[in-house]
Parts: sequence; structure tokens; C-alpha cells
Amino acid sequence: MLAAACYIPFLFIVVLFLSRNPFVVFHIRQGFVLSFLWLVWLFVWRFLPVIGWALLAPVGLIALTYLSLYGFTRSLMGLIEPLPVIGTWPDRFRL
Repeated sequence: MLAAACYIPFLFIVVLFLSRNPFVVFHIRQGFVLSFLWLVWLFVWRFLPVIGWALLAPVGLIALTYLSLYGFTRSLMGLIEPLPVIGTWPDRFRL
């Protein structure tokens, strides 16, 4: 359940202090990158007129929702599987 909670935006911060299990740490790192992308999406949606509202907002919302649900379900199944497209990004960060 802790690994699945990492895919709710910014909740990975709480989980970071609760567990150091390698399975959970993998999902914390995935959740970190996903939360950062949610933050970027919110910035684009809020502050870029026309392009942000009309094009990037709907596409980004669909993509980020899909990635969040994908990671959430995979973690509940007990799998260590990177997210599509952005799954290798957490390897660049050490938590």
C-alpha cells in the first residue's frame, strides 16, 4: 500500500519517511519524477495562455493520469516495473 501511495502526487514525501524497503524506494523514485511532471503540467496549464489551455493541458492531463494509474496498479500487483517513457529518469536521482 505504501508503494501505491507514491503515485498520488506529492504523497511520496510522506512515504519516504515511513519505509526504506527497496520495493517501496523504487516506487518513491518513480513517484518523485511523476510529481515533478504534475508540477510542470500545473505551471503550463495555469500560466501559458492559449497553448497551455487548449493543447498542452488536455494532453498532459490524460498522459499524467495514465502514468499515475499505471504505476498505482503495478505497485499493487507487487511489480517493479518502470513507468512508460519516463521510467528511466529516476535513475539519475539518488534519494
